[in-house]
Amino acid sequence: MSKKKRLKKVRNLLIEMGSGKFFYRIERSNKNDNLEGLVLLINMMAEEIEEALIHQGYANANETIKHIVLMNFILDSTGKIVGVNPQTCTILYYLCEDMVGKSLIYFLNEKSAKTWDGVWKNIKSKTLEDRAMELTFRTKGGLLIPSACYLNVLKGSNGEAFRTILTVVKHLKKPVELEEELKQSMIRSSGNRTEKGTAMVQNKREKVRLTFEDIRKIREARDFLINNLERELPPLKEFAREIGTNTFKLKYGFKELYGTSVFRFLKNERLRKAKMLVQY
Repeated sequence: MSKKKRLKKVRNLLIEMGSGKFFYRIERSNKNDNLEGLVLLINMMAEEIEEALIHQGYANANETIKHIVLMNFILDSTGKIVGVNPQTCTILYYLCEDMVGKSLIYFLNEKSAKTWDGVWKNIKSKTLEDRAMELTFRTKGGLLIPSACYLNVLKGSNGEAFRTILTVVKHLKKPVELEEELKQSMIRSSGNRTEKGTAMVQNKREKVRLTFEDIRKIREARDFLINNLERELPPLKEFAREIGTNTFKLKYGFKELYGTSVFRFLKNERLRKAKMLVQY
């Protein structure tokens, strides 16, 4: 792997860490240089921060630990993916249609691919059913996600396995909506005093309130765009559905958080990258 590609993975991991995602890792190489030392240091730092967020409550008082399903894969009898949850697409930075029809091995690193190949052979020979295992997934950008996985084999009336469900569980800190936050409303007021002078008439319009979960999804949409600048942006309705929100909140959230529309943000990021490529 070239030094440029290795540096790109370091950059991608730092971006993920900056957005609060500490479960990504960088694949180690057989190089013995300063860059490899940096990769080792960043991986250790991400792991330590993730552990601290789980075991210590002072990191963010507005968040709580939840044991959630991070990714879900439904496999057919040949081992190909027939369905995933939207969160899987967000985390791995693939569109659902790009994942369906492919073998699970396509999204694993080399070591986990060998592990899964052996597990699948046992499933086919009916010697293995439900079990837990460790697998490491690979994102579109080449980052790794070491994960605890639970495998369930579903059987039909004749006893034959016809679906396999692979569930990836992570212990994450998810935002909690505070009651006080929900009660607050930001009011935009406009209007003038009436000529009668007995009352003040104001046209008050309540702003849409973005919850912590809404903000997280908008940030995930931003991260997806940054990491897929070369791809055509799907229709906003479809894009919003991919990240688990609706079109209105997607457009409104981008305007509130980044001061621009989704399309203009994508255009600006493409121009920024083009400028960087030309300059360097």
